[in-house]
Amino acid sequence: MSRKIRYYYGCLYFLQEVTKIKKVIASMLIVLLMLPMQPFMDQAQAETGKVTISVSTLNVRTGPGLSFPVLTTVHRGEEYKIVDTQKDWYKVETNSGDGWVADWLVTVDKSVSADPSPKGGKVNTDGLRVRSGPSTSDDVVTVLQNGDTVTVMKEDGDWLNIESGTIRGWVHRDYITGSEAAQGKKKVNQKGIVTDDALNVRTSPSLQSTVLGVLNKGDEIEVTGSVSGWYEIRFGDEVAWISDSYVEFSTGSDEVETSQSEEESSFDGELVGIISVHGLNVRDETSLNGRIVGKVSKGEKFTLLKEKNNWYQIKLPNGDKGWVAGWYVQKTVTAAAHESNSSNENITILYNGTNIRSEANTQASVVKRASSGESYGVKSKDGDWYEVELADGSAGFVAGWVVSVRSALGENTTPDRKRSGGLEDKVIVIDPGHGGRDSGTTGASGTLEKLLTMKTGELLAEKLKSAGAKVKLTRKTDEYVSLPSRVSLSHYNQADAFISIHFDSIMDSSIAGHTTYYYQDQQKELAEEIHGSLSDRLPTSDRGVRIGDYHVIRENNRPAVLLELGFLSNPSEEANVNTQYFQDLAATAIYHGLSDYFTE
Repeated sequence: MSRKIRYYYGCLYFLQEVTKIKKVIASMLIVLLMLPMQPFMDQAQAETGKVTISVSTLNVRTGPGLSFPVLTTVHRGEEYKIVDTQKDWYKVETNSGDGWVADWLVTVDKSVSADPSPKGGKVNTDGLRVRSGPSTSDDVVTVLQNGDTVTVMKEDGDWLNIESGTIRGWVHRDYITGSEAAQGKKKVNQKGIVTDDALNVRTSPSLQSTVLGVLNKGDEIEVTGSVSGWYEIRFGDEVAWISDSYVEFSTGSDEVETSQSEEESSFDGELVGIISVHGLNVRDETSLNGRIVGKVSKGEKFTLLKEKNNWYQIKLPNGDKGWVAGWYVQKTVTAAAHESNSSNENITILYNGTNIRSEANTQASVVKRASSGESYGVKSKDGDWYEVELADGSAGFVAGWVVSVRSALGENTTPDRKRSGGLEDKVIVIDPGHGGRDSGTTGASGTLEKLLTMKTGELLAEKLKSAGAKVKLTRKTDEYVSLPSRVSLSHYNQADAFISIHFDSIMDSSIAGHTTYYYQDQQKELAEEIHGSLSDRLPTSDRGVRIGDYHVIRENNRPAVLLELGFLSNPSEEANVNTQYFQDLAATAIYHGLSDYFTE
């Protein structure tokens, strides 16, 4: 065979081998494509679970890095569904779209439970939206009403996949009750300490459930169970629920100490204390570590013997003395308390719908609503309250700031307001609304009402101080202050004016403007003066002066108003009220309104 022929056959053989190799490779690719792709899909699969924001305000960015633009801002305690992850960043769903948050500024819960056996439950609120997925950004598939029964099919963090009739979708765990399984209840048997004041105690683990009462900072509780975000406790003879955000568990007595002060004062029988909570322990020293020497109940009254570090010494019926935490005691003056003086004074109701209560405090139940002009003989006086006899012979209590008091000689004993001298030496209590765990409303772009009211309040305080007024702030920092405490500060300082600052919100984002509220007739003049000044100076719409049933003005015996300076639900107005210019303008307007009020 010649060399050329051998070369030809060699090339032909090579081409045949290459063709075989190509066929093998093609076959392998086909097999690989037919195999399950789960390993690869797992690598590309979005994260599941949720993040809870751990800082006060956090920027959500358009990409996983600090160099990307800010999409929106979120706030402490808010929860968002994770949709992706990249290195140290989580991609989450927000109302403004999907964005990225840094993992060192959030708490991550990736737990998604497997489908459990179906469990029953009931809806505990009206208008519950059932969504197509476990987040508020998913579409609404139907709406359920209070009492509707559902079947819980599976869980995803705080969301439950439920079935109602032929509809299946997702709802938040807080709105399903009646089944421990549906709530994911866990058994707990541990003692805890409440870490904040005015903590609501509810009938079920839901913000929509009935409030049974309140607990305050330092209260000891026995936790018997838990669900996501809630602890089950015993409250008197009832099973109740509280938020788990305000409870600390003690592992030893040394961890629950309260700071001690050596200052001690005696009252010489001048004050009486009314217990304001269920089952309060009486201890042998001014500390939660003190030995329990007795127990007192809500509504019981005791003469206060001594005060030390906000604890009060009382004498029990058996003669033993002990200490109770002062934040659970309502103080009243004993010298006039329950002295019979029905022959000396009569009261006349000033306003229609005035509450006559079963006890001398604003938390007591209402036994009668009186009309303007009704008169009652005074049986006794309990601090700022008058005990009167009702038509059926029962006793009731009415607040001194909603009545006119006359002596037996017909003299009016209701004090007059100071209406001269301008702002000089006038006591002005400024109440920046909300604070601490109560953020108030949240604006369309994330503005927190509590921070805006504080800024405006501080500006107003400085202007009033410069005019010689004596200014008191109900809060000076981002802290929670209960509504009764705000009113008490007004009464204690005998405020010449009480100004509560707020910003409004409504579902209709087109609504805008400022509104001034008062409740009692004696407050109307102050409301009109301040509102007139606001309307003259603010660029926002004038929504008028209105009667508003708000605690801080309803229960206030001083001239008091509540101001809504704009709507945070309106995006353009939210941007406007956030400016230094607007806040200074609002503070200036309130200042001039007060000046006009105190100038005859």
